[in-house]
Amino acid sequence: MPTFTDPIENQLADYIRAHQHELVTFCSRLIQTPSVNGADDEAALADVIAAKAREFGLSVMVTGENPRRPNVIVSTAEQQETDLLLLGHLDTVPAGDEANWDYPPFAGVVTADRVYGRGAIDTKGGMAASLFALAALAAVGGLEQGRAQLICVPDEESGATGDLGIKYLHASGLLHAKGAIYAYSGNQITLGHRGLLRYRLIASGIAVHTGASEWQDKTAGANAVTGMADLLIELENTPTDYSKTRYFERFKTVITPGTIISGGTSINIVPDQCEALVDIRLTPEFDRKGLEAILDAAIARVCGRRPSLKLEYQLLNDASAVLTDENAAIVHVLDSATRDVTGIEPVRVVAGPANEGYLLVERGIPTICGFGPTGENAHAANEYVEIEGLVNAAIIFALTARRMSQN
Repeated sequence: MPTFTDPIENQLADYIRAHQHELVTFCSRLIQTPSVNGADDEAALADVIAAKAREFGLSVMVTGENPRRPNVIVSTAEQQETDLLLLGHLDTVPAGDEANWDYPPFAGVVTADRVYGRGAIDTKGGMAASLFALAALAAVGGLEQGRAQLICVPDEESGATGDLGIKYLHASGLLHAKGAIYAYSGNQITLGHRGLLRYRLIASGIAVHTGASEWQDKTAGANAVTGMADLLIELENTPTDYSKTRYFERFKTVITPGTIISGGTSINIVPDQCEALVDIRLTPEFDRKGLEAILDAAIARVCGRRPSLKLEYQLLNDASAVLTDENAAIVHVLDSATRDVTGIEPVRVVAGPANEGYLLVERGIPTICGFGPTGENAHAANEYVEIEGLVNAAIIFALTARRMSQN
């Protein structure tokens, strides 16, 4: 069990260790409050977090454009400047086939060393650890100036647009900090992430009876489904190179066409419509303008072969690739706190999947785009968070907040 030269830091760690059972129970309670995007709204979970924060004597605000899908803002003080901003998202992905789980996905089962359930590390464990870090700071008086905050936002899993969360809070003047940590899982310091573009592709053909001689002789009709297939293969065969940007070198820009596809109206009609979705993960070498040039060129080639076909696209999601300056104070402070608590030199990485970190960086807040309790199986069966990871993350968050307040 590590000790620290600063006696206040020892008090913060002691407070969190003394409240380990309560922290684990609270994490389980969050899992037991389903908040599946597209099935549940986040209001019930927001109420659970707000009630616990008030129990600790923390300042609480519940606000949002949609009252059933609110943001929860928890602060160690009401009015001061925010030194450390901790973030988590309230919603989760679905559990999938529950037969693949060892425990019911919304039971929040606690074993000797883990808490199981959907959202355990994405991001209910991180929110639980963050809240107890704030509770420790308030109880011990651990901040020399300013304040620490936890913001829990809705609707992240639909594509990290931030419309109901980060964008709303920023537009409302409620988003300011010297540095931020998105409380995902793991003890790697995630400096950034690849970008994300998603499009709906629309193919319009010409319907005709499949038994007609005109279709046989290719004098009428245009098959929207095979035309779409032609375009999807063009996109799948688009070559890209590994990134040359520091920290992104293990990644390429990846186009995954046809993740969802639909089309046609009847088995005996040449399909005159087809839609397909395309998911694109971007390294910093590519942006929306560059990818749309690739789309336009692929469409031109397909339509050149199929002149009766019309192809177009609609943008669904646009999240930029992002990288926080590794000289930012939050990076060095989190690095030192992690090393002091775990005895491990943290690795600095960027993530393949996108998250809402880009929205914070774009708004001038240096952000760790992923750090928190250790665990496994986000978006998969048997998702779990480690109890030791919960405790360590809470201590690291508390120490990071204290050290940020000393800068």
